[in-house]
Amino acid sequence: MKQTTRLTAVALLTAGSALCAPAQAGLVDIRMDLSTVVGATAGNWNNIANITGLTTGLIDFNSGAATSVSIDGTGSPWTNFFGDDGGAFPDQGWLIQPATVDGAGLLTDLTGTFTIGGLSDGAYQLELVSARSTFGYLNTFTVNGALANRTFLDTPVVTPWDSTSDGLEAGNWLIWDNVVASDGQITITDIAGPGTLGILNAIRISQIPAPGGLAVLGLTGLMGARRRRR
Repeated sequence: MKQTTRLTAVALLTAGSALCAPAQAGLVDIRMDLSTVVGATAGNWNNIANITGLTTGLIDFNSGAATSVSIDGTGSPWTNFFGDDGGAFPDQGWLIQPATVDGAGLLTDLTGTFTIGGLSDGAYQLELVSARSTFGYLNTFTVNGALANRTFLDTPVVTPWDSTSDGLEAGNWLIWDNVVASDGQITITDIAGPGTLGILNAIRISQIPAPGGLAVLGLTGLMGARRRRR
């Protein structure tokens, strides 16, 4: 009986961990390469050429299927910046080249926004990559008005984010956890400066499993094992 209880407890812990892990089967995982001047990122990436307009029907990375999700940069002063890193940013995690070789750029002290729309209810993890080799562009990124929770390398979140020393040289990017869509939308904002330019190269948005489900099953199994042991 003790063995049964231990196994059920392990299953419960595994289920609990699954609740924190994005990009599971059936959950949206969308990856975007902003600006396609240098070239498109292969695989089920969304290569966003129209950085100042609306792009609909973004595809899911895992399935390759079109979704209801869109990205809209309408009304923002985004400009195609290219030749940013010459392929120096390492392929790691979900990020591959040439996603950072070009990007949506901002001239000095301007503010740009992207709105991710068509999202279903629930929470999402958002990852933003800002990398530049020419000099340190400074970016104040917010998602739904909030600064990032952490970075890919678990280093302190730096604001403004220096696209060279914080992004390119370190091979690092910013992450927001548990972002809730409002009316199906999430808003990304970048303020360039002070006194310099801004850039956003790539975006990943991945859906977080809803709480309940596996955890409830795990709790039920654990309670049953305890009753049997008695």
